[in-house]
Amino acid sequence: MPKAKARPSAFGAPSPEAALVTRRRFLVGGAAAAAVAVVGGAAVAASQKSDAPTIETLSVSTDDVFTIDSCTQVDASSAFKQEGSYSLPYGTLIWSNDDAFAACLLPTDTASPLAQGALLNLATGKYETVLKNANGASDGFEVYDFRATSQGAVWIEANIFEGLWRVLVGSLSNGSNLQNTRIVDSGDSSTETPALAAVGAHAYWVCQPASSADNAKTGTAQLKRASFSSGDAEDVYGTAGRMACPPYAASDGVVIAPRHPDSSRYYQLVRISDDSGQATDAITLPSGMKPTEVGWGPNGFSFCFESIYSYGDGIANMGTYAPATEHAPGASYDGGSWFRFGRAPSAEPAWCGSSWLMVKSTQAVAAVNVGNRTYCTFDVPSGPASWGDYLCTTGTHARIVTAAQVGKVTAESSGQSDSKNNTTCTVRVWKAV
Repeated sequence: MPKAKARPSAFGAPSPEAALVTRRRFLVGGAAAAAVAVVGGAAVAASQKSDAPTIETLSVSTDDVFTIDSCTQVDASSAFKQEGSYSLPYGTLIWSNDDAFAACLLPTDTASPLAQGALLNLATGKYETVLKNANGASDGFEVYDFRATSQGAVWIEANIFEGLWRVLVGSLSNGSNLQNTRIVDSGDSSTETPALAAVGAHAYWVCQPASSADNAKTGTAQLKRASFSSGDAEDVYGTAGRMACPPYAASDGVVIAPRHPDSSRYYQLVRISDDSGQATDAITLPSGMKPTEVGWGPNGFSFCFESIYSYGDGIANMGTYAPATEHAPGASYDGGSWFRFGRAPSAEPAWCGSSWLMVKSTQAVAAVNVGNRTYCTFDVPSGPASWGDYLCTTGTHARIVTAAQVGKVTAESSGQSDSKNNTTCTVRVWKAV
């Protein structure tokens, strides 16, 4: 069994229910955003030490950034077609980085298995459970996290009582029949549970110290990957100190946010090509600026801030930033215009084709054509949870997936004479017209 190198961290032991819920941040409250806004100014003081190395950072003029206020709203039906609306069990978590399937982490009604892995066919709405139990179920392991493409799946199995985790992968045939399953990494409470991504024929995960560890800024953070079909894990990118956020699954690679090799006060955005496993693009953010989500699309890097900084010119505010023009990997980001979506970020951005930047707004999912400066919002299903509709897609795809957790509708709230249980996860698939 391959073992991950032990690094100081704290696995923790949340309840099984919390282990599922906390794998995705559904809400970023206004109070939290206000708190980090206060901290933003303090970060710059630490970054202006006289002995700081000379590091070239992303510089964006305030005049080069526009917001939704400079865009014209259009009707969503004139820009997008809803291709499907499907019902899955309430509480299902969904990730889509594939043109044909979405990965689903299904809750169950039993104590074990607590969750299962499934694939949702985006064209038909049918979903098939491909991972019914953890491979280590007899040893107290449960399925903790799950990602997939049409070529394979990667998942975490955790024994939270023993503080143990394992990364497993397997190949898929026609969206079913999980084969060649094997453990490619494992660890204990000395290493944080990895964050996952699935891209094409590869599984990716990040091993790093916990945020509370003494070596959070100095211990090794390692991006690893493994082929779904065969082979062991390979190290792809290593850095000192924790990365700013989980890896982002783009259509043809992953984006990570490691600390700069010359100074832990700087974070970089680095794109790793799925074909070569090599870094093909990178930018460095100003000192003290920490992205909470990152992305990649036709226009290059996008990133999100929960903080409001007292420096940084055009990229000093809270929200999601993306270049407004197409960008080739490795080309300079200097001098171009940028778009900022000024809402507290709660999901990674995505792209529908080459024109539409997809972002999560307060309740709805919005599509912004940053080229011609138009935008629209998708309607939100009736009776959703407080965060409304959620953006489930990452990368650049022809289809965009959103999901809303719709709670129980009672006679009082629906106006019906009898109570009706409409508890479901409503998944919708969209395509630009």
